[in-house]
Amino acid sequence: INKSRILELLQHYESKILLSTKAHEIFNLISAKAKLPFKMIQEDKIALSKHSIHHLDKNANFIKHYKKYLPWYFKFIFLFALSFIISIVVLSLIDFAQYQNAKTTHIQNEISQNKIYEIQEKQSQKLKANIEQLQLEIQTQNLLLEKYSEQLSKITQNFKADKNTILILTKAIAWLNHHSLRISNLMIDKTLITIEFSNEEDFNKALQFTSPQFSLISQDKSLHEITLRAL
Repeated sequence: INKSRILELLQHYESKILLSTKAHEIFNLISAKAKLPFKMIQEDKIALSKHSIHHLDKNANFIKHYKKYLPWYFKFIFLFALSFIISIVVLSLIDFAQYQNAKTTHIQNEISQNKIYEIQEKQSQKLKANIEQLQLEIQTQNLLLEKYSEQLSKITQNFKADKNTILILTKAIAWLNHHSLRISNLMIDKTLITIEFSNEEDFNKALQFTSPQFSLISQDKSLHEITLRAL
């Protein structure tokens, strides 16, 4: 303090200073050399910062600071509450992630099950359609078999088993099979053979592919019937 100009500055600006009561040498020095008035606050057991504000000028250029102390149990409660909240948040995030994974898995399983069901349904419908088609074909074949049995029965009734008749019938059957011609009736009288076809298509086809072993004698489009003579 002796070497510095603190005392001169304090005296020049008529400043006020608040010092602790333990600084007796400074009090004596300020009182003897600077001749500045000072006021002593006898508060040994209480911190100076708690009582100095009431004695300072309101226009002084400094920052007033209050230091607050929290009880240890309050800190403990605060830390416990903070730890509890953090634990709840972490567990919630983990549960939410697991919930999202479970939800995604469930949705994927539903999609897979729906696709499997659609495939099974399509296969079942296709199999059902194939079975119905097969049954229809079997019924058609049975009807054709019955029809052919009736036609064979009619043919055999008018059939006389001799050498010429068997030869003519063999040639006629070979010609019919070669052109896939379907007939509903056939009669043989000596060298004449009368054939009734199943439909107009086979009738026209027979006229188109007449066998050179037969000559056409007559035809009846309404009955789908032709009469041939064996050569």
